[in-house]
Amino acid sequence: MSFEQPKPDSKKYVDLINEIQKGIIKIPKFQRNFVWTIDKTAKLLDSILKGYPIGTFILWQTDERINDIKNVGNLDIPHTPEGVKVQYVLDGQQRITSLFAAYLGAHIQKVGEKKTVDYSSIVVNLGADINDNDEQVITAEPTGDNYISLSDVLNFMDRMTDIKDRFSDQDFKKIHSYSRAFDTYDFSTVILRKEDIDSAIEVFTRINTGGQTLTLFEIMSAKTYDEQQQFDMQVKWENFIKELKEIKYEGVSSSVVLSLLALLLSRTKECKRKTILSLDKQNIIDSWDGVVSALKDSVDYFRTTYRIPVSQLLPYDSLLVPFSYFFYQNKDKPNADQRKYLEEFFWRVSLSSRYSSSTESKLAQDIKRIDQILKGQRPDYNDIKVNLDSPQSLIDTNFSAGNSYCKAVLCLLAYQEPKDFQDNGKVILDNSWLKVANSKNYHHFFPKAYLKNRTVLNGNSVINITFVSDHLNKRKIGAKAPSQYMADFQDENSQVNKALQSHLIDLDGFGIESNDYDTFLQARAKLIYEELRSRIDLSHKEPVNEEVQELILAGESDTVEFKSTLRYDLRTKEVNKKLEYVIGKTIAAFMNSDGGNLFIGVDDNQNMLGLIDDISTLSKPNIDGFELHLIEIIKKYIGAGLMAHIKISFPEVEGTQICRIKISKSSKPVFTQYEGREDFFIRSGCSSQPLSREDQSAYERSHWN
Repeated sequence: MSFEQPKPDSKKYVDLINEIQKGIIKIPKFQRNFVWTIDKTAKLLDSILKGYPIGTFILWQTDERINDIKNVGNLDIPHTPEGVKVQYVLDGQQRITSLFAAYLGAHIQKVGEKKTVDYSSIVVNLGADINDNDEQVITAEPTGDNYISLSDVLNFMDRMTDIKDRFSDQDFKKIHSYSRAFDTYDFSTVILRKEDIDSAIEVFTRINTGGQTLTLFEIMSAKTYDEQQQFDMQVKWENFIKELKEIKYEGVSSSVVLSLLALLLSRTKECKRKTILSLDKQNIIDSWDGVVSALKDSVDYFRTTYRIPVSQLLPYDSLLVPFSYFFYQNKDKPNADQRKYLEEFFWRVSLSSRYSSSTESKLAQDIKRIDQILKGQRPDYNDIKVNLDSPQSLIDTNFSAGNSYCKAVLCLLAYQEPKDFQDNGKVILDNSWLKVANSKNYHHFFPKAYLKNRTVLNGNSVINITFVSDHLNKRKIGAKAPSQYMADFQDENSQVNKALQSHLIDLDGFGIESNDYDTFLQARAKLIYEELRSRIDLSHKEPVNEEVQELILAGESDTVEFKSTLRYDLRTKEVNKKLEYVIGKTIAAFMNSDGGNLFIGVDDNQNMLGLIDDISTLSKPNIDGFELHLIEIIKKYIGAGLMAHIKISFPEVEGTQICRIKISKSSKPVFTQYEGREDFFIRSGCSSQPLSREDQSAYERSHWN
């Protein structure tokens, strides 16, 4: 890469302002936010008034349109007209923004700040001596009684009559001379006219060594921005993260999507920095939706198959890359063999600290393994050493919330869907409660405060960690011995051992009654070790879903409903579209209430009918086709934006596969669309009931406020 040495140039103050107002001078989005204080702006203007050099503005002139800042504080930056070359600021953004704000006397609200800064408050102190280098003529606040707004000085010709009326002849002459000083000041400028975007970014990087370093994602966002195709990678990624936040997976970094793009689009199947930088812009734009869809599929797979409810528990977010690669190449759900091999891959990577270093090269190696899995072949892992020699290796592992190995163990614990000791309710995990070792969701089963004065080898062993709700840690357990607080829970919860088993703990044989910490560690480590080994040795099998069986046995209620079929009318022996609408309104009713479970393939008498009749009516007659059609029904009757509240699974009960739709409460009213009308349903007893507009309004106030 070589540059033609640019020639120095200059601009007048009014030219700078005019070119900003015409949309010619723009600030690229990879520049940092405006951060200068009003005092610093005042000093800049004071230097200009006194004729001091203030540094050179470096601008990149181009026909290209890259992502730029549309608004600074409350100042809108005008759009560049078609056919006009843009001059992007590579160096001098803080100074140019200061000059613009001061000229307009603007009110600026900086990013992350609540207060608005009034730049019209900058004044020129007429009593100050301009020849005294130690005295500042222009300040953020007056230093004497005789002063004028800087904005008036900069706009002298437009406001001359008013200024003449307000000031003495002597002051008027001084103000005029100050105005001339600003008008005639030459702002040193260098304009790069022939460089492409790669060269411009290189210039920015080299001259900005003391400031913000551009991330690879910022560079790629700038390179791929396309106004005509309405492609803005940064905005698209931010919108995707908002979607992920709804399902608690907002911790995924932008490097994941860049690595995935490179592995999919590059000829060499690498994701090194230079490979990413060389990717074709149009290929990225064309592939983006498919890549994001694959990322969504892999996130959903982690949440449902591995039951990892939040991104904070992922040993590495880079694990999403190979899984997303799989789902990009394979549009169907993984078959039985692929499912086993993917599980083995996940746990071998997670338990080997694999992506702790040289992640780019290891991802490239692992994509070859995913290619084998796509073909139904089991990869070899001779180069990956799993740190799981014995239960003792788990006991010896000190718990750290950020350690990938510990996170792998936590993923296993989350898979058990741990229950609350107090009431057997599900323990709710949240990213913000899992970031550090003393966060709300983590509990040392043998409390650290209890172990403090006892001689134990590792009170902070990962084997001593359980997931609990915040209130249990602080209010119910504290520093109590396990025998004491578990006895308290037994008084409140007759099923407490069932809750313990969901944490891979048992009242029997774990030393709880005798407060035997060593026995506890040995017993629990053995269980966890066996669970982890089964996933690596391909011997792990899904347990019978007791929760589903219990829900079905309990019968229909305000949180459970059974439907014999999705669309097949058992009476007429043909498809009945009205049955699909019933599914849609039932889901909406659960969302408008407190959530619940809808089972398809189960009749009112709790008989397992299965899904065969429905599947036989579909163009894609299999479980995947059933799920796709169900999703389309949901989108049709209640909208696509509510899928985050829905979890679809296909458990097997009594040897028959049924469909379970687990629905969470919506944060806002959900309406069903049917035959041109809009209805609002809620759960009432064992059925879904519509509400009138009047009743709906009252319900909304009580339910969501």
